[in-house]
Amino acid sequence: MLRDPAEYLMGQQSRYGPISAWNPRRPRHVFAFGPEYLRQIFAEPEIFVADSFREVRIPTDTSFYRLTNGLLRRNGEPHRSHRRLMQPTFTARRVQVYRETVTEAVESVLGRHRAGETVPLHDELAHLIMLIAMRTVFDLDAPDDVGRLQGLIARLLKSAASPMTLLLPYDLPRSSFRNALRTSDEIEAILLAMIRQRKADGASGRDVLSRLVAAEDEDGTRLTEEELVGEAYTAFCHDSSTASLLWTLLLLDQHPAVYMDVVDELKAVLGGDAPDADQLGRLPLLDAVLKESLRLLPPAPMLMRYTASPTRLGDYRLPTGAMVFFSPYVTHRMPDVFPDPLRFDPSRWEKANPSAYEYLPFGAGSHNCVGRHFAMLEMKSILAVLLQRFRPSLADGTTVNRAMRVSLVPSHGLPMRLLPSGSSAPAASLQGNIRDSVRLP
Repeated sequence: MLRDPAEYLMGQQSRYGPISAWNPRRPRHVFAFGPEYLRQIFAEPEIFVADSFREVRIPTDTSFYRLTNGLLRRNGEPHRSHRRLMQPTFTARRVQVYRETVTEAVESVLGRHRAGETVPLHDELAHLIMLIAMRTVFDLDAPDDVGRLQGLIARLLKSAASPMTLLLPYDLPRSSFRNALRTSDEIEAILLAMIRQRKADGASGRDVLSRLVAAEDEDGTRLTEEELVGEAYTAFCHDSSTASLLWTLLLLDQHPAVYMDVVDELKAVLGGDAPDADQLGRLPLLDAVLKESLRLLPPAPMLMRYTASPTRLGDYRLPTGAMVFFSPYVTHRMPDVFPDPLRFDPSRWEKANPSAYEYLPFGAGSHNCVGRHFAMLEMKSILAVLLQRFRPSLADGTTVNRAMRVSLVPSHGLPMRLLPSGSSAPAASLQGNIRDSVRLP
């Protein structure tokens, strides 16, 4: 299941239906699929609680725990309080102040490349997303500072995603868990220094960290330094944007007619320039392409909740502490919700109006992604500039397999040739289990 949750969960739903358990007599691991079960799970957040890192058993007195003790782990009033303090920073209107920063970062990275090059697009996009996060979240632009923090974050994500961190969560020599602990110490020290500097400066900057330091609830409550560490780290992690951009570019390469229509729309509205706030709202096809990509290949194919007390899910009784798995990947493939679900069809969004329990690439309920507006602005801006310059194209015979790292990603990245924008080329013939996820030429 951990190796390829998409395939496993599709098989579980196909064999056993909308609800099942590994051991029905002692249902500690439960699988619930479809909008009706999701509606109940999200409607009862005090019973079906989030705790993204419970299985890793991170010691509570470590920096590793403090970094991961943000919104993804909190529930009840602590979660509502943190959400109230963070929400104003990430509203659709507020994130527009970062549009120029995003555009400048895109221009600086894409400007290094020329048509005809073959590049490891996964690495380039990861670097770009990291650069955007550094500038918008921390207001860091010095190459040495960016490089150091970027390296530490990448090392922590690699350690945290390792199966050995889950299977052997002990501070042993040369273990991935020890590496995660030591790397977390370094990241926390950097974040604390920045937090204290923001406080000394009066938190007057426009970056996300300054806004979090200055955030104040109605009763005057502010986030403590320990809480700021967790929420700043949560705000910084944009790995899902990299994954979603890669899948979108692959789908456009596999559907040349859609790609050409997107380029026509971009050039008609933008004329080769980066989009401003008004123009981003006048790109309906680009918006539909991104929505369809997130439907077919959501960054988190598997999510979970834990039962805080004995309860019922549908007709079934669950004990305290049961792990309830659910899957945007499976839900997005239900034909009664999305007809012909394996087809990449952006035109379906001209009429489709799914509920929050039918389409949930950013989650749903009280724990939906607080940064979803920023993520959409970031991805649309990157695609708008990139596709006006290049047509990223895969080589015939490329093997593309799904893999679960922090997000659902191509297991070996995507090396792509940068053809001139608007180039006419047939779709590459691909191999691998990507063909189980979407119907390709």
